[in-house]
Amino acid sequence: QMVGEMTLEQLAAHSGVAADKIIAYTKAGLLPCKDVNAHFSADDEYWLDMVNCFLENGSSVEDLKDLMPLCEQCAAQ
Repeated sequence: QMVGEMTLEQLAAHSGVAADKIIAYTKAGLLPCKDVNAHFSADDEYWLDMVNCFLENGSSVEDLKDLMPLCEQCAAQ
């Protein structure tokens, strides 16, 4: 169980998601972290799992650009 902050490389290794995908998702605004040079948190890993699940089940990054801000708003309440 990894807690605290992770670099992009650590998040990729820990999540099994390729770093270039994480960069694409971050730039698309799909993770709480909006800067790929910043550190990622356990929250980002949670969202990454969810994003990956949606994408593996046929959603597109474009679909998620609309959906994820709504999810983030709900999670924040």
